[in-house]
Amino acid sequence: MSFSSSGLTKKLSAFVVQTDYRAIPAEGIQRAKMCLLDWIGSAYSGKGSFTDRIMQKLAREKGGKNNAALIGCRLSAPPAEAALYNGMISAVMEIDDVHEEASLHTGIGVIPAALAVAEYAGSSGKDLIASMAVGYDISARMARAAGASHYQFWHTTGTCNTFGAAAAAGKLLRLDEGKMTMALGLAGTQAAGFWESLNAEATTAKHLHSGKAASNGVFSAFLAREGFKGSETIIEGKKGFLASSSKATEQDVARITEDFGRPFLITKNFFKRYACCRACFEGIEGIQKILSENGLSHLDIDTVRVTMKPMRTWLVGNEKPRDIYEAKFSLPFSMALMAVMGRAGLYEFSDENLNNPSTRDVMGKVKLVSDPEITAKARIEVICRDKSVFIEEPVCRSLSIEEVKEKFLQNMTPLLRRKHIEDIMDLVNDLEKIGKIRELTALLKRRPQGG
Repeated sequence: MSFSSSGLTKKLSAFVVQTDYRAIPAEGIQRAKMCLLDWIGSAYSGKGSFTDRIMQKLAREKGGKNNAALIGCRLSAPPAEAALYNGMISAVMEIDDVHEEASLHTGIGVIPAALAVAEYAGSSGKDLIASMAVGYDISARMARAAGASHYQFWHTTGTCNTFGAAAAAGKLLRLDEGKMTMALGLAGTQAAGFWESLNAEATTAKHLHSGKAASNGVFSAFLAREGFKGSETIIEGKKGFLASSSKATEQDVARITEDFGRPFLITKNFFKRYACCRACFEGIEGIQKILSENGLSHLDIDTVRVTMKPMRTWLVGNEKPRDIYEAKFSLPFSMALMAVMGRAGLYEFSDENLNNPSTRDVMGKVKLVSDPEITAKARIEVICRDKSVFIEEPVCRSLSIEEVKEKFLQNMTPLLRRKHIEDIMDLVNDLEKIGKIRELTALLKRRPQGG
């Protein structure tokens, strides 16, 4: 299918360039600030991980002018390198935000790009908010259009976030519409990330997707600023992004440019309460509700049957995760963790709990069933030893603004002193009042306690 005459790439560029802070409603501004706060917590939670250690080593070995902070480090790096590092470590613990309608993790691709370029460019808090709003929008619009046919093979957090990261970076570099189009063109030809990276021991390769999306977006914006050319039809062309990687319909494609700013799609993202793949949430909440409302414990369980669509069962169907990173994509483990521990937060997802005999016992009782016709996200059926049966089809909700703040405080408390945590929260809360974003990034260079 050809979309070459629609001018989609140019229309998106015009939207990015013409949108300023004054166009963003109060809800969008507040949402952007909470997205930033939640992302900071996600980034800090990845400190000390294998991914963090490898990326710090590489950052020390690279030369160049240092202009942007690496989260939780005394190191700085050129913007594209900082975006790569920050995008990768914020993906490690799986507590970052998601956009359910578009099926992608927007923040870990867009925010690292925006933050790095904002620091480089001497941007204000208002500038950062505007760049995040348009970046989230572009990523979500692209992923929404690419749809399930794209998601079957391609990880949208890597592919579609490359466009959003380029938009955010280009906005902060004040590219005109022509150069913004070039930035999107250059971003699109670098967009990548396959789901095969979730197989076997390759789980950490998934961290690369968000980091490369952020870094490639920044790189694309800088190239465009210097006059480097990209395709002005990279999205809609006969050999472009949509034609090559999806089965997008004319209706799907039309949605890319419909109703700009009504609403800004950043207002529709989902804040996570559990430190695992979003596809595990219904199972976690379903078993929690069944046990708590019926006075049951994990010892009462004989069998748990979870019915979901095939893509979801594939995504979280790992029955024998070998480490805690694989376990974040294991519905049997996530449900067993809730059943045994009563919680499934950042610090419950540990190797100790993965190897707990009680957890392992419940994991073996969880059976996943694929049903392409199911209308609910998941149907949870618990069959007890006494033959009683309980069924739930839970609907999971996003965290509220206050709950995002509580999550940040709780998860950061073991990592930084209380005063430092509160200083970060205060600056993010008043982000629109910051004259130079370096006021914030200076705080984010503080190393975790014991790190």
